[in-house]
Amino acid sequence: MEEILRLLNPIFLLNSKERTITEEFVLVAYFILTLVIVYKTFVLSFDRISPPADNSVRYNRRRVTRILFVVVGAVSLLPVIFSGLSYLPTVMGLAGAGIVISLKDITLNYVGWLLIHGSNGFEVGDRIEIEGIKGDVVNIGINRFTLMELSPDPKSEQSTNRLVHLPNHTIILHKVYVVKEKMGFVWDEFRIKIPHSSDWEAAEKILNGILKNGSIIDQHKIDYSVRELSKNYLVRLGKTTPIVYINVEEGGVLFSLRYLTHIKEKRNQKARISREVLKEFADAGIQFL
Repeated sequence: MEEILRLLNPIFLLNSKERTITEEFVLVAYFILTLVIVYKTFVLSFDRISPPADNSVRYNRRRVTRILFVVVGAVSLLPVIFSGLSYLPTVMGLAGAGIVISLKDITLNYVGWLLIHGSNGFEVGDRIEIEGIKGDVVNIGINRFTLMELSPDPKSEQSTNRLVHLPNHTIILHKVYVVKEKMGFVWDEFRIKIPHSSDWEAAEKILNGILKNGSIIDQHKIDYSVRELSKNYLVRLGKTTPIVYINVEEGGVLFSLRYLTHIKEKRNQKARISREVLKEFADAGIQFL
């Protein structure tokens, strides 16, 4: 019993000149636990003294603080680990065996982390699709990144409120589709079909008017985003103004409204267009198919 109490006494372990390997592991565990407590206390105190302006500021501040604590902790832990040099060969042997087993995935994760932060990578806030999983990037760590999953239904693309954790080496092995937060606009289409007997010219005029309505599609915001994106990327989007296509089909006339919309506003954009179309077509007496 006395030996167990002595093993759990951190002061005794620190003062001991020759420690067993078990005592070394216990001391390291105490050190890590203390570091975690200090980190949590520091973060909570800092947030209380200087409240963050928004969630992004809180996230970035905590991420930088966490990295600093890990670096400082690793450097501070070296004297504790190497103080028992007589057990160094045993420790290195055990560490070497673990490294051999996990070296591949860890190395690939580090390489993936570098690629993610490269010019062709992505950052927090971007929307990506990888391995059939689509979501918004909410965290990028050294070993893995996290997505807020989106519904696979292309008509909604609403958040499922589930977090998906993926190892960084996933981007090396699979294709990644990225929509940059700095741009955020993608082409979308809204299709309407009316009978041949309806006034298609009036319908076309109404639809063009809806797409040119600034409260429905803010073209100035789209043009500004394209200019900002062109500062860092060589992008050629061509024509960015919305357009209405007409196609004569069996049973009716098909109108395809093609426009740029923010990736996170696709569903709301279609809802706004739908309300305007229903209102304007009802006033004009135009029926749908």
